[in-house]
Amino acid sequence: MRSRDIKRRIGMREKLTLPRIFKRRIKDYFFKLCVLVVLFIIIGGAFSLLRPGIRLRVDAETVAAFRVPHRAIGMLQVYAERNSISFPELFVLFNAENDFFPEKLTAYDLSAIERLYISDFKRLLRRYNTRSIAPFVAMYENLFSEIEVFPIPDGWYEYDPSIMFGDSWGVEHNFQGRRMHMGTAIIDRENIRGRVPVSSMTYGHVREAGWDNNLGYFVTIITKNDTLYLYAHLDSIATGIATGQDIAAGQTIGQMGNSGGGRGGRSFPVHLHLAISPSVTFVRGDFWINPYPLLRNIAN
Repeated sequence: MRSRDIKRRIGMREKLTLPRIFKRRIKDYFFKLCVLVVLFIIIGGAFSLLRPGIRLRVDAETVAAFRVPHRAIGMLQVYAERNSISFPELFVLFNAENDFFPEKLTAYDLSAIERLYISDFKRLLRRYNTRSIAPFVAMYENLFSEIEVFPIPDGWYEYDPSIMFGDSWGVEHNFQGRRMHMGTAIIDRENIRGRVPVSSMTYGHVREAGWDNNLGYFVTIITKNDTLYLYAHLDSIATGIATGQDIAAGQTIGQMGNSGGGRGGRSFPVHLHLAISPSVTFVRGDFWINPYPLLRNIAN
C-alpha cells in the first residue's frame, strides 16, 4: 500500500508540473522571439544609416550662388503637393542631379521635370546617402517655410513699375574697394529716398537696428530657424523698431534709401540691399545665400 501510494503521489506531481514546464517553455520562446525582433530592428536601422549611396559633395560657393531656375521652384512645389511628397527633399534631389547648377542657365527644359523627378522620386531618393542630403533638406525647408511676403508691400511692387530687381549675386563692384555682391538689390528707379516702404519677409525678432558706416541704416531680423535677414541702406528705420522686438511678416521696418557707403556716403542709387544667412551645418562660419530665386518665387 505504501509503495502504491508513493507512486500515485509521484504521478500527481508529474501531472502538476507538466503545465508549468509548458508555460515556462512558452515564456522562453516568447522572450527569444522578442530578442530577435529587437535585433532585427537594430540591424535594419543600422543598415539604413550605413546604406551605400551617393554622398552629396558640393562646393559651398555653388550652393550659395543658388542658380536654380526660379520658374522650376514653383513647378516643383506644385508637383510635390499634388503627389504628396516632400518638397525640400524633391528640391535637393533636383539640385543634386544638376550639380547645384554651377553655371547660370539661359534655358532649362521645364517640361522634363515631372518625368525625371516626380515619377522616379523614390528611386532618386534611395540613390543618395540620407545623412549627406539632410543638411541641405533642412536649410531649404527652413527658408521656404519661413518666407511669407515680398519685402516691398504688394501694392507697391505689383503696381509700381519703378520697382525692379535682378540677379546680381557675385557681381564684382568697386564700392569701398573690390567686393563681390552678396545679396540682391531691389531698386527704386524714381530714385527718391524714403518713398518706398520696406517690410519684413518673415516672422521673427529684431537682432539689431541702427547705423553702420557701410550699411547705412539697417535692420537685421532673425527667425525661429536661426536664419538672419539683413535689410540695408534704408533712408530711415520705422518708429518702434528696436533690438529684441518681435516682428510679423509684412510689418514695415523702414523706408528705402541710399544711406551708408563709408566716407563718401550716398554714392549709389536708392535701393534696398537684402541679404540672407541661413543656419547650416555643412560649412563653418557665416553662410550667405543668393536671395534672388527666393524673391522671384515669392513675387510670382
